[in-house]
Amino acid sequence: MEWARKWSESSPPEKKAVILSGKPGVGKTSAALALANDMGWGVIEMNASDERNREAIQRLVGRSAVDDTFTSEGDFVPYRHGKRTLLILDEADNVFGKEDRGGILEIKNTVEKTRQPMILIVNDYYGLKNRSKSLSDLLMKIEFKPVDKGDIIQLLKKICRHRNISYETEVLNAIAGRSKGDVRSALRDLQTVSAGVERIAIQDLDVLGYRDREAEIFPTIRKILYDNDPLDAKESIRDLDEEPRNLITWIGENIPREYKDPLELSRGFDFLSKADIYLGRVRHSSYYRFWAYTNDLMTAGVCSVKSRPHRGYSKYAFPTWIRKMFSSKGRRTWINMMSYKLARETHTTTNRARNDIYPFFTVLFLEDLEFRKSMVHKLGLKPDETAFLLDTKIWSPEVKELYGKEEEVVVRTVKKKKELVVEEKKEEKPEKQKTLLEF
Repeated sequence: MEWARKWSESSPPEKKAVILSGKPGVGKTSAALALANDMGWGVIEMNASDERNREAIQRLVGRSAVDDTFTSEGDFVPYRHGKRTLLILDEADNVFGKEDRGGILEIKNTVEKTRQPMILIVNDYYGLKNRSKSLSDLLMKIEFKPVDKGDIIQLLKKICRHRNISYETEVLNAIAGRSKGDVRSALRDLQTVSAGVERIAIQDLDVLGYRDREAEIFPTIRKILYDNDPLDAKESIRDLDEEPRNLITWIGENIPREYKDPLELSRGFDFLSKADIYLGRVRHSSYYRFWAYTNDLMTAGVCSVKSRPHRGYSKYAFPTWIRKMFSSKGRRTWINMMSYKLARETHTTTNRARNDIYPFFTVLFLEDLEFRKSMVHKLGLKPDETAFLLDTKIWSPEVKELYGKEEEVVVRTVKKKKELVVEEKKEEKPEKQKTLLEF
């Protein structure tokens, strides 16, 4: 704020650009946008998904740095009248390679001549400094520390209250602890464990096991997709504790992010599909020697399709399929329970009941009241199962209509409300220091 206020004075500050450094998820970009909002500034943002060579930076950032600007209503205001536009260059430490040629030099030139405030955002300040000391000397450095665990816990509690999610305190403590000060990571974990449920318990953290794999898997993915040595790509998975079927999913998610040439993309997926065929033969015949073919095809095979060395930066991602499976775990559990009851009643397999009977059953259950009443009795559906089928709450009128004022509904409802009250009271009391005997 002190730096920003100087832009309202007759002359801009000595350091016309600020560099925010710190680990991912600690609020660097959010702070930059909040600053612009507080100062009433417009924002022009360039991030890693944009082309960031000399021409692109001149076109988007360079011109905005020296030209006049516009208000949020579209009115033209010369910069000399005090109206500013904040120029944000996110992930500035990832400007490198052939595609970004001249980018660092153009950023330096822009900082030197800018008439608008600039913020550069980096995860690794010293990586940028080693590549351009002359640029780093022009910048005012502000370091962001990892967010305190207690602050993250309070944020998670606030979100749970807002979303009407009941929780065990140990769950939020564990999520905040594993985030290591990364707020974005904590929010993703909370979203994963709370998807499709109204209460989260400590056992729900099992679905987060894959998060710890990213630190090990990403370097391996880079060796396969970015580097040019098929043998090195093959060796990269030797010490990786990951099943071939999961690694195939990771590679398949990130091939399009790295292989931009259509021919490379096609050939890469061709090798991956062959690896998947051999993996299927392992599952059906238990002939595990086929794993060797699977590993060779999805590592050395995929790596070998490059027609030229790759340059530039590609942001790899956690597999969408795995993330969706995590987020839908609660719903799939309910469907499996209902499919089991349908299978038992119709004398068929659970798989067939889930695929062939359940979709039609849910439509009839929603639309036909008499059918609904008969199925509640015949299948022995509990109120929470009925609420799931109707996509409503257990204490909703639709559920009460089927069970009347039976004690079970009342008890369940009261119990749930009591649990929420107990959790609220726990939040107000500081956590008791454990004694040695308790440990």
